[in-house]
Amino acid sequence: MGPGVGIASYYRYWAKTRRGDARGAACHLLPFHNLDVAAVGWKLLAPERPLAPEMARRLDLPLDCLRRLLVFALGLHDIGKFARAFQGLARPDGGALVPPLPRATYGQRHDRLGALLWANGWIDWVRDGSLGWGGAGIEPRQRGQLKQSLDTLMAPIFGHHGIPVSGEGIPLESFFGSDDSADDCESARLFITDWAQVIGVDWPAEHLVDPEWQRCLQRLSWTIAGWAVASDWLGSDREVFEFHAAAMPLDRYWADVALPAAECVLQRAGFRQPVRPVAYAGLSAWFDDPAVEPTPLQRRAETQELVAGPQLFILEDVTGAGKTEAALILAQRLLAAGQAEGLYFALPTMATSNAMYARLGDIHRRFYAAEDNPSFVLAHGARDLNPAYAGTIGESACEPNGHGQNEPSAAAHCSQWLADSRKKALLADVGVGTIDQALMGLLPFRHQSLRLYGLARKVLIVDEVHAYDLYMQGLLAQLLAHHARQGGSAIVLTATLPQSKRRVLVNAWREGLSALPTELHEEAFPLLTHVSVGTCSETPVAPRRSVARSVAVEWCHAESQALARVKTALVAGQCVVWVRNTVDDAIRAFDQVRSEHDDPERCLLFHSRFVMQDRQLIESEVIARFGKHSTAADRRGQVLIATQVFQESLDCDADVMISDIAPIDLLIQRAGRLQRHQRGERSEPTLHVLAPIWQDDPDIDWLARLLPGTQAVYEDAALCWLTQKVLREQGVIRMPEDARLLIESVYGQVSDDVPDAFIERRYAHLGKQKRGAAQAVFNGLELADGYCHDANRPWGEDQEIGTRLSDEPSVNVVLLREGDDGALALWADEGAHAAMLSQLKVRESQARKLGDWPPRLDTALEQLGQSEKSLAYCRPWLPQRDTDNRYDEAYGLLFKGVETTASST
Repeated sequence: MGPGVGIASYYRYWAKTRRGDARGAACHLLPFHNLDVAAVGWKLLAPERPLAPEMARRLDLPLDCLRRLLVFALGLHDIGKFARAFQGLARPDGGALVPPLPRATYGQRHDRLGALLWANGWIDWVRDGSLGWGGAGIEPRQRGQLKQSLDTLMAPIFGHHGIPVSGEGIPLESFFGSDDSADDCESARLFITDWAQVIGVDWPAEHLVDPEWQRCLQRLSWTIAGWAVASDWLGSDREVFEFHAAAMPLDRYWADVALPAAECVLQRAGFRQPVRPVAYAGLSAWFDDPAVEPTPLQRRAETQELVAGPQLFILEDVTGAGKTEAALILAQRLLAAGQAEGLYFALPTMATSNAMYARLGDIHRRFYAAEDNPSFVLAHGARDLNPAYAGTIGESACEPNGHGQNEPSAAAHCSQWLADSRKKALLADVGVGTIDQALMGLLPFRHQSLRLYGLARKVLIVDEVHAYDLYMQGLLAQLLAHHARQGGSAIVLTATLPQSKRRVLVNAWREGLSALPTELHEEAFPLLTHVSVGTCSETPVAPRRSVARSVAVEWCHAESQALARVKTALVAGQCVVWVRNTVDDAIRAFDQVRSEHDDPERCLLFHSRFVMQDRQLIESEVIARFGKHSTAADRRGQVLIATQVFQESLDCDADVMISDIAPIDLLIQRAGRLQRHQRGERSEPTLHVLAPIWQDDPDIDWLARLLPGTQAVYEDAALCWLTQKVLREQGVIRMPEDARLLIESVYGQVSDDVPDAFIERRYAHLGKQKRGAAQAVFNGLELADGYCHDANRPWGEDQEIGTRLSDEPSVNVVLLREGDDGALALWADEGAHAAMLSQLKVRESQARKLGDWPPRLDTALEQLGQSEKSLAYCRPWLPQRDTDNRYDEAYGLLFKGVETTASST
């Protein structure tokens, strides 16, 4: 009758029950759920999916052998549910299920109970052949290595709920028992025996006792863990995997039920047949324009020799040189060469991610066969507010839909399953999002392995890497090392990267390749650095002449001088941007300019202390007035006072720009927004920098006297002093010729020669930076050690760690209104995502300044929270009841003491 039919005991255990749902069977039997999940895993390891053959190659196993081994292990993922302690949690109707045992209480999760049962039973199951293998070829002295290999194999399987588990320290008899109906451990063994027959597992005995093979398995175990999580999530879809409460031969259930359902659920989730990369055919094929000519950097990307194995490319060039397209050229070539099967484009902010998502909207489809429909996901915390992304989300059904049998609609670029959690976003064929989404794979958050599984076999493109502090760079170095170990490739883009940081990235990659560190010697700019197994090349690239530019630098030594420069530009009919280093400085300058402007409506303030609704409206206004397609009439007399959010995200330009003094890389970035687009004849571009009067030997308050906020932001005043020094010497920002000179003059070895007054704070700042780098190492998982339970490391969602390090935590504040009837309403207009649109983020110390929440409104807040779940993670604020602070749609959040001409809201 097939495996298991003559043995009824393991059919008396349930895995899932219906609660409040009378449809169909009352429960789903445990053996069947195990096979459901295994069937999904089987499909995900299909030979046509490139990840499986790559893993087989690295583990030196035939693909079919590896596939059956991993899927057999996956079929054991829920054997902890054979514990009578778990079975006693519910008593589903129907079927002859085992009764509860009073002494067996459910005090441990079933995943940990599975690890406990395995640890206590595996050696006996090898000896008696229950695992489909009697241990032939294993000598007694090799059993220790065998145990290590099997532990490495099974740890990711029992970690299918997103964190590693261990059965150590808990007694088996407290959870597993026996009575006249069944013996829990024996029932589990019988299921394992029959399942081994169904799947036909072929144990690679020689490999299991090879320490080097086990280390290779360790390196891949994070990917295996992510595969197990994805398989469990998909295999638990009740809409596809119907409940079965009646016994059925395991081989029949596997072939007739589990495998077809797995195929269906993968289609629904967006895991259709793998997309087929096509060869790169030139930029003209991307843009349907035969006149498109590649820039020098793009030409280099077209001709750069690709080698087998993991590769790192670092592309250094100025803004406008075509770095994005150059990276995508390399990515498509890697895809077509079989070196990858997808890509993730990682950026520093949500705004830059949105812009890149729009930019890749059509191009990414050119990487694959015309009839393919690659999944395309945006990944960051506010992506639901992006209408372009929201419009791509659709459910891929398993029924015919007019496009062919079981073929999903071509309009659904992203399935609902991939879109419903950012944890899944990296599983898409093509993703764009913040670097944080990738870095979270390094930290001990639940389901982090799902992110690493998504990144495996992808080209990881990291943009604006110069914008990361030492903590983020430390995490990025760990991510690059892991990505190299997994066989992936990466492309790093930057305009202002110090040589020391380039060396860190190169050697992190080499560490992942088990290679020794190396020195870098090339000082040319632009530059392409290529690192692969056994090679590290540095290739100078010709500059793109059309973007080579010189920006003169002039100095303002008082805010009144900067304001006068604004007025002069307005009289000339020009548009002006003043980039300030703090929100409070920006608010004060905006208030002064607005109060004296002939048309105050032509003044804009843009910073981070606006609710999302207003921030989006302001961003749209900035693009309309200062963007690439703005007209002379749009731009005339416009003034924008902004913080660094302007330089980070928007494709805009100004006729005249003023900037508070900042480290050289930021000034270069800001200068890139000065007369960025061709608009006919204009005066020579000049960056006006507000800075203290130059002093060869300044005192400790040199910066703070003029710009105390800037001193607080850039604690190491030497960075600003060195920046002023080199710009005074050069008199101009000349790019790309002087890029290396400017950056290294501030961040290189020569920068150690700073005034005595700055030494103490400089060392304090460097100490903080080094602590940040050390914190990255401490917070990051030891990925090289493999997926395993670390008793000394807490895991979960509520960790006091993150992908970014700051002096104090930030708080999400949600703005609310109180109606005459005492009911609460969100600040934003009614509609989709109103709760998110009503929020802003401030530092924890700033949140404490806001007015206290009135206890009389607790009930109303609880009622609102029932429909808006995100409010549970926000600090509520009623501006109308706060006598000290206020909110204004033109100024944003105004704290007590900030005097403006704005009326109270």
